[in-house]
Amino acid sequence: MTLASSAYGRPLGPLFAPLATQGALAALAPSARLALAAAMAEGLGRAFAPGDTLVGAAGLPTVLHRPTELRFVAIPGGTFVMGLSDTEMGEITALYTPLGRADEARDLVCWSTQPPRRVHVRPFLCALLPVTDRLAHARLADMYPGDDEGYVPSDTPVPFTPRLAAELRGVLGFRLLSEAEWEWIAREGGARAWLRDPPASISLALDPTRDASPHPNAFGIDLLQTGLEFVADAWHEGYLGAPEDAIAWHPRAIPDNTRGCHGGFQDEIEAVRLHAGVREGRHGDEPAAVRFAIDLP
Repeated sequence: MTLASSAYGRPLGPLFAPLATQGALAALAPSARLALAAAMAEGLGRAFAPGDTLVGAAGLPTVLHRPTELRFVAIPGGTFVMGLSDTEMGEITALYTPLGRADEARDLVCWSTQPPRRVHVRPFLCALLPVTDRLAHARLADMYPGDDEGYVPSDTPVPFTPRLAAELRGVLGFRLLSEAEWEWIAREGGARAWLRDPPASISLALDPTRDASPHPNAFGIDLLQTGLEFVADAWHEGYLGAPEDAIAWHPRAIPDNTRGCHGGFQDEIEAVRLHAGVREGRHGDEPAAVRFAIDLP
């Protein structure tokens, strides 16, 4: 089972050419986008069904994986700058200057987000939601204790240890998002820089746990719903030598790298993690959410 996308080694099928860029997809009528959903489902096989509605402000087609009831949205491709540009670094510095912590904020994010680079993204399918408690219990029943007969799994996405995340990937046959794919979604294909609206000032009120309501972006995905999410790439301290395509960089069977922003801020400095380009290292056996991706057929 592949740990990374195989799409970069083959041409994009002509049926899916409108997904190559956001502009090409936007030019399609809604009926043509729904036809794309039907073509994707047919190409992926009997386990998939086409979605009958479009998702997000971008109006993206979807497919449903029948066995798991996971819904996947088609993310259009394109190019973007991954990492923090000088302009973005300046914006972060300006936000923390009134707190007298500009240098601290810059030092916190600079070391892991340089050098910024232009990345080419092929279109792909991304799960609208991470794996839920119910799905994990149904597919990994032997990994959970069976003595609590009164326990009822929920339909809420939950975090998993790296080893359980690897087990889930193996059982379901999907792959994790690459780090570049995750940031492409977080940036809405280059349309935004923050996971929510750009803050006018920094305060603990930005803590995502203070507002638990869904905030899906234009692609229909809410990357703050579960905090940190595993990505396929091995952890690297910066982007020197990183690939120019959005393929996973040295993917690991047991993930050790995450993206996102965990809530429960104890300090205003943590709010910088709401920037789509900011990274956190991941080490040990700490849990994170599992969101799957699929290559187009």
